[in-house]
Amino acid sequence: MASHADELPWPTNRLVGWKDADYTGRSLDRQPPRGWKLPGVPMSIVDAEKTGADVDGRGRILREARTHFTAQGYAAVSMQQIADAAAVNKATLYHHFRDKEDLFVAVMAEELARMTAEVAAAIGQGGTLREQLRRVATHVFASLQSDFGRLVSDLHEHVSERRRAELRSRGSPPWEQIRVAVQRAREAGEVRDIDPDLVARLFFGMVRSQIWWAKYDAGHPIADDRLAETIADLLMDGIVTRSSAQRSDFVAVIDDG
Repeated sequence: MASHADELPWPTNRLVGWKDADYTGRSLDRQPPRGWKLPGVPMSIVDAEKTGADVDGRGRILREARTHFTAQGYAAVSMQQIADAAAVNKATLYHHFRDKEDLFVAVMAEELARMTAEVAAAIGQGGTLREQLRRVATHVFASLQSDFGRLVSDLHEHVSERRRAELRSRGSPPWEQIRVAVQRAREAGEVRDIDPDLVARLFFGMVRSQIWWAKYDAGHPIADDRLAETIADLLMDGIVTRSSAQRSDFVAVIDDG
């Protein structure tokens, strides 16, 4: 079984995440209500009524698979259940997906693309880097405490490394857009000259770790917009007081002199 440091499909900087989800619906008592969204940022939910041009059933299969995986968990769902729910025969199901693992990876690919678009929307609202980080943290908190977090847990518990590698190859890691935002802030002189990729990884790790602690430590702060603000401020300001930082700068000037 993978450790909670390996929750994402991408290699991480000791990130922690969702484990041991209860698929009965009794757990996740801190889960935001369905339809919760970050103000101003669209929070997409798969709409089972939207069939579009789904003439071969693939879209229906993916929608029903997502519904079953999030409701029951990967291990409890059979391909026959999904075929029945999607109103296709098993031959059609296996025409589109090699096996259950392949189907689950396809569901995760759609979820990751959705999350990437929503993070982009949060960043796209503009403002300072601090404001962008606050919005992203709030959004990720909501996503990882919902169906997406449960899917991520099953991804690492039940899907092989080879299939996870296939998933990684389909897109950029979730912190890539944060890296770009930090890069822009550095070029604008908003932050000092520091590796944007390192900052993005640290930020994402800080956010995900709070999800894990909030689940296993009842006394831990709830992962909400207030905690998102604290994390963004901590990343931007560090932990030293302003007067302490000023004294350090003064000493450095004296030493250089």
